[in-house]
Amino acid sequence: MKKIMLALALTSAAAFATDITITATMQLMDNGLNQVQRGFLYNSKEDILEGITKLENSDAIFKTVDVTTFIPKNKKVTVTKNITNNLGDDLKILRKSIENNEFTTATEKYGEVLNDCVACHTVIRGW
Repeated sequence: MKKIMLALALTSAAAFATDITITATMQLMDNGLNQVQRGFLYNSKEDILEGITKLENSDAIFKTVDVTTFIPKNKKVTVTKNITNNLGDDLKILRKSIENNEFTTATEKYGEVLNDCVACHTVIRGW
């Protein structure tokens, strides 16, 4: 009986840790997106680059999360992984565009980054 209770406690703790990780990562992504947008609105290349770094860091964290803990093992898992790969690629191009002062390309790429986020939420939340 003690072993069963211990196993349940550990499973609950692991699920709780995953929920915290996901929530914290999504908050970091939100913060990064807002900082990039604020950078565009106020012509602050520094803010845009810092926001991109936050997004890259949160994307790296999210890639370590086992998404099957909150979605069933089905095609949604593959779609979610593809979206996070797209996000990483889009962030690299966004960074390069900003560094090269190609702001029109950068704003288009920011739109694709935002689209990656919405696409993932559509899959996960069933929008």
